Amino acid sequence: MTSTTGNGSAVGYAVFEELRTDAPETAEGLVGLLAAEIREWVSGREGFRSARLHLGLDRTTVVSRVEWADEKAFLATADAAPADSPLRTLSERPGVLAHTSFRGTPQSGLDGPDAGRRAGIMCYAVRHVGGRDDALALAALLRDAGGWKHAHPGFVSATPYIGDDGSTYVNYPQWLDEDSFRAYMDHPQNAAGQEAVARLETAAPHLVLCTLAEQIDAGTDAPPTAARSTGSLTTGAVSPLSQLRLFEEKYDPSSVEVLDGLPFDPAWRCLELGAGAGSMSLWLARRAHRGSVLAVDTDTTHLDAGHTAGLTVRRADIEELDFAPGSFDLIFTRATLEHLRDPDAALARARTWLAPGGWLVVGDFYYMPADEAPTAVGRALLRGYVGHMKSIGADMSWARGLPAALARTGLTSIGTHLTPAGPGQSPVDDELIGLRMRQEGQNLVDKGVVTAAELAAFMDTLGTPAGRDLTALLVTAWGRRPAD
Repeated sequence: MTSTTGNGSAVGYAVFEELRTDAPETAEGLVGLLAAEIREWVSGREGFRSARLHLGLDRTTVVSRVEWADEKAFLATADAAPADSPLRTLSERPGVLAHTSFRGTPQSGLDGPDAGRRAGIMCYAVRHVGGRDDALALAALLRDAGGWKHAHPGFVSATPYIGDDGSTYVNYPQWLDEDSFRAYMDHPQNAAGQEAVARLETAAPHLVLCTLAEQIDAGTDAPPTAARSTGSLTTGAVSPLSQLRLFEEKYDPSSVEVLDGLPFDPAWRCLELGAGAGSMSLWLARRAHRGSVLAVDTDTTHLDAGHTAGLTVRRADIEELDFAPGSFDLIFTRATLEHLRDPDAALARARTWLAPGGWLVVGDFYYMPADEAPTAVGRALLRGYVGHMKSIGADMSWARGLPAALARTGLTSIGTHLTPAGPGQSPVDDELIGLRMRQEGQNLVDKGVVTAAELAAFMDTLGTPAGRDLTALLVTAWGRRPAD
């Protein structure tokens, strides 16, 4: 039997992997590793349909679901895996306490009233039954329960799978958020159906409640081609959601402080360029509750406009965007223009999109001279990082001239706000830097810009007084288009 992905591609086979780890940072690192591997060589294979990487609510469990056109496509890809691919040695990776997998075929599923919307909570439910007939009976029970589930608010969908040996059954239900999940589980008809399910089981079920960390779809996941940096040290890899959330936790307060200082009108038309995981777009949508917000990024995997009125998401390359003059009252962008081939030209274009009296707010990083870092390890790592970013098109010193660049476009009322960044500047800094180095630092070693010993020494001192450094400033500058 086959099901379909969100873009209508047929799915005839699925593989689930569950990895229990010793700590949240191990699980987050595994998500980054798996995402990079799948994007690097799996996603382009014939028959690949999609991959979803989940973190359990305990933050120490990773669950992956990879969909294929059929079993043959999966086996061909497994056989073609590079000899040194981490996918071959998941059970042996440091910090992995247990690894189980499931392979099987999808059955007819069930859609809820919110089918097609991005799910915030999903459950990996493994049940053991007496054989294939019992597994098919379980799938029939799911379909028979559709009467109330079809209309339950917040329910997205459920897809059952029957394992290759017929004795294992997996259900994969999804909800918009944890509140809708809890309401679903507390529904009287849900409890009423459990007795019939239990009669078919030969052992207690195994359930893992998860959130989505990464989603990779065949033919649609890669951002539009652009001859510039995306901010990632690994070509083709997108920063995992955990890294984006930490980035937001660190820098959202200063961005909000700047925006709160503007004469904000709830009817403003707002644009965010490089919206990432969307925290600032959501904040803007709440402020501009009589206006609108357009969130643009080359990767909209973590952007969801479904929960917020007035918020629209668009997947596009900033350098290829164009809007009519005067389209927006506020344009906000952070950690984005420094990665463009010509950030000054992007500023000039954005200025034309402003309505008279509109505001342009830009934040980018200025990295301190590497030779002035207080330790040899810090000097080597900072020099290597900045040099690598320069080699892929990012100018990590451009932000120093940002206030002057805004003035050159004809904006007035120029203001500036600085946010320090680096090891020891805050606990979030240390967590963010540590996660980034665990996920992508090996790339610096592989390219010879730092040694493995230097990277290890840096990680050893991270979070200690000896490792403290001011490596960069987030320079946020803003200006206003004069009223005509």
